Amino acid sequence: MSVIELKSREQFNELINKTPYVAIQAQASWCGPCKAISPFFTKHADAHAIPDKYAFAKFDTDDVPDLAFELGIRSIPAFFFFKNGDKDNDLIGPIPPKLKALVEGYSAEAKGEAPAAEKPAEKPAEPAAEKPAEEKPAEEKKEENTLKTDENF
Repeated sequence: MSVIELKSREQFNELINKTPYVAIQAQASWCGPCKAISPFFTKHADAHAIPDKYAFAKFDTDDVPDLAFELGIRSIPAFFFFKNGDKDNDLIGPIPPKLKALVEGYSAEAKGEAPAAEKPAEKPAEPAAEKPAEEKPAEEKKEENTLKTDENF
């Protein structure tokens, strides 16, 4: 399994200081949304973990309350992304599309690729020059502004 179970603040500090990219899930055993999103987090951890470069971990806020306090957790599940020992991003709540985008973006960075959000976008096509609106005859304008009812529809 590629998700490390953090049991102490010391273990957390060691992990973020030795691994350039770390994704962490804060959860609790009694939290329904945490249980619901956990398999999604694990699936992406299995797909994107890179030994010694990109690690995935989780911890129970009830078991490691000092870490929950240090991270300023007020709601769970919460996800934190660390880069070179510093908190770089976070996500509060079970939001699979955003979690997936963050996991994949840091995976790309860990591989030395530009993350999707920072890749240079193709230059958008020049918008077609708008033609000036043609003036409608007064009779059409009046009809446009008339409320349509059963009698005049």
